[in-house]
Amino acid sequence: MALTLIILGVIGRLAFKEYIGIPNFEIVTTIALISGIYLGGLYIAIVPLSVIFLSDLIIGNNFILLFTWSAFVFISVMGYAFRKKVKKNIILGSISVALLSSIFFYLYTNFGWWLMSGMYEYSISGLLQCYYMAIPFFRNSLIGNLIFVPVGVYSFSRALAYFKIEDIVCNKLQTKI
Repeated sequence: MALTLIILGVIGRLAFKEYIGIPNFEIVTTIALISGIYLGGLYIAIVPLSVIFLSDLIIGNNFILLFTWSAFVFISVMGYAFRKKVKKNIILGSISVALLSSIFFYLYTNFGWWLMSGMYEYSISGLLQCYYMAIPFFRNSLIGNLIFVPVGVYSFSRALAYFKIEDIVCNKLQTKI
């Protein structure tokens, strides 16, 4: 299942980059949250890092990759932390974690941009200007996450139920954590 998520994540990220071309409109947050909600354990880090690493080999990354890569791992941890609430009400729960993930990613990665890019003054006003200039990227991320996360989490939960493996996967992996 982890391999399936990694493959879907890489293909999805590359396809969105190539065919959609909207900055920060991506599927990696969805994959990270699903790995946290349904897989747990080491998959919390392995799945999102694999997606980012493999797709970055093709599309590249920039100097804030430490911030982007660690943000997706933290988002996966967030999925694990909220897994019971999400499973209890998949649509509302996944919309909530999509919103939280978008806000976290925006604040964290733009702090990294401010800190490392040299584009903005190293002051509160420079940081605020950096956040202001990144609002269009936040909007794209938020829209994408509010679409992809509920659809992805719901679809994954239905696939697990269809194959009658949801309880096996969740119970088996949860005991390892």
